[in-house]
Amino acid sequence: MSKEFKLSSELMDQIIFAMENQKETFLLDTETLLLRTESSVEPSDGETLIPLPDWTPSDGYQLMDSFTGTLKNPVYRERLSEILRSGRGVFRGFKNVLKERSDLEKAWFAHKDREMKRRVRDWYAELCDYWGIQSIGEEPEETDDLFLDEFSMEVYTPGEKEFESIRESFRTELFAESPAGLKSVLERQSSWSESLPDLAVRAVSPGGNNGGYISLFLQSEEDGLYGIVDVLYVLPEFRGAGIAAGLMDFLVDHCYHNGVETLLMVLPPEGEVLRRNLERRGFRTVGPCLLLNLEQWFFEQQNHL
Repeated sequence: MSKEFKLSSELMDQIIFAMENQKETFLLDTETLLLRTESSVEPSDGETLIPLPDWTPSDGYQLMDSFTGTLKNPVYRERLSEILRSGRGVFRGFKNVLKERSDLEKAWFAHKDREMKRRVRDWYAELCDYWGIQSIGEEPEETDDLFLDEFSMEVYTPGEKEFESIRESFRTELFAESPAGLKSVLERQSSWSESLPDLAVRAVSPGGNNGGYISLFLQSEEDGLYGIVDVLYVLPEFRGAGIAAGLMDFLVDHCYHNGVETLLMVLPPEGEVLRRNLERRGFRTVGPCLLLNLEQWFFEQQNHL
């Protein structure tokens, strides 16, 4: 009969490692808490050996499918879905795509770790029911799905051609569903300039790729210095990691500490989602614009610390 044991985090990691081994079948000795291969077991070894939770290639496929469903980035979600539908070289192709983005690869390992720990804990709970005791194992750590902290925010001076390309991508997406006439009016009435912005910030991935941009123009008025947001753009392949919010937060803090008193942002068409996001950060709507009083923002931030 198997012996009661505590499921520690160290033992859980060993069990998961053995579950993924497709070449050997392992058993757990509940007396010594050592793992043994099925081929090494003798009939006289006693009744303290129990099988580990089942884990087959089908389980691995389902795990990849569930991870793909959690992705907010439409580009990578579709690419991974295509690989899963292809039916050939699925595991290798899936891993190769994840290697392109360290944040997605990290998210995958966190998802896999969390789900496999859940499988082990379910297995352990069944054992506890059999023993007639409550589960005495350790809870697995929760892992955040968003990895904004993997990106570094930095102020930089963009080149003219580079920012022309960024603005064009921004405008193309912004007015993608607008009628031609409305698009023309909005572009002429916008505050965008063909010159370079006074301040630009970019989000840089661990691999050194630019993931998103925010920029503004500075304008001095009698009641203080205004910052007018020019572009807030995240590249499609980096969406879903909270980069837009991270860029805005960095810009607000930088402006406050450099004498800017008010930030102004003209809402784009279909900008209600962006409006709600900015209002949660303290912006208020004034006509077609969103304004943020930076002195009040800083005061409220300090009170929340």
